[in-house]
Amino acid sequence: MDDRQIGGARQDTQKWAGGRDALDDKLIALLRTNARMTLTALAHAVGLSRTAVQARIGRLERDKVILAYRAVLGEPADDGGLGAILSVTFSQRPCFPVVAKFRHWPEIIQYYSVTGPIDAYAVVRVKTPQALAELIDRLSAVPGVGAVSSAVMLKST
Repeated sequence: MDDRQIGGARQDTQKWAGGRDALDDKLIALLRTNARMTLTALAHAVGLSRTAVQARIGRLERDKVILAYRAVLGEPADDGGLGAILSVTFSQRPCFPVVAKFRHWPEIIQYYSVTGPIDAYAVVRVKTPQALAELIDRLSAVPGVGAVSSAVMLKST
């Protein structure tokens, strides 16, 4: 446990696995909510100086805890598109080289590697049912992909 002097008061910070502590976790949570928060706003929220926050974020980036900052785009209210969840099983191990072949296709909104009989789930967005069928065929043709099944989303909240 480290003792730190912050704003005239002693504060105990316990390091978690990977060298992170509760303040790092709070910074990460704030950045997940709004990656565009200013250093000043972050510093105010965690009770540290702007310089200390900048140093912590720099360390989290160097340690590959924070890998990127992204724009999360909202879906149009009703764009007439079709959302689906694809269940994927792989016929090749390790899976990473297979996933790298399709992970950044523009139709794939989110991708999850999971445990169990299914190896992965991909949330996709296409314009038409025909485009979904073509996407499934294209994904099924990727070497190392064993099977693909789909579930069309009826409603999202």
